[in-house]
Amino acid sequence: MAAAKKSICASITDHVQLSGFRDVVEIHGKARGLKELVFNDVDGSVKIMASGPEQAISGFIHDLKISRPDTIIETRDIIDNIPLPEPFSRVMAGDLREISERLDMGVNILAEHTGLFHGIDNKLGDMGNKFGDMSNKLGDMSNKLGDMGNKFDDMSNKLSDMGNTLNSMNEKFDTLPERIAEAMKK
Repeated sequence: MAAAKKSICASITDHVQLSGFRDVVEIHGKARGLKELVFNDVDGSVKIMASGPEQAISGFIHDLKISRPDTIIETRDIIDNIPLPEPFSRVMAGDLREISERLDMGVNILAEHTGLFHGIDNKLGDMGNKFGDMSNKLGDMSNKLGDMGNKFDDMSNKLSDMGNTLNSMNEKFDTLPERIAEAMKK
């Protein structure tokens, strides 16, 4: 006895577009040997038309619910015999729109990151300028410290000269009484 055939039309909603969900549908449909058509609808849902043994259709819907439990799957039986491609097909117009939407999303993400990189680059440039300014100021401070060191050396030399002069004067004061005495003898 031949298995009863069933054809359904299903609408799957809740963030299923641009998520790779059609690939999931295709994998499960092929695994069950179903004749199917799947596409993204303009209302944001994924639409499926499937035909095959009743048990395979039930298993297929069950597989989809397990794969994405957060989705809402509404099915209705198709009474008319609508020929569907074998074993599986996608509607290309939806693919082109989806590719365009994904490219737009990618461009937006790249633009956002490019803006962030430009901001980082500007901040790094500002930091480089500030470090350059700091380096110049440290160089100026180093020069001033060098000048101060030279001045301290000069002061030290002058103090040393003054010390020598004072020592010489001290020696002369030490011998002053003797010199006075000698001068009075003459």
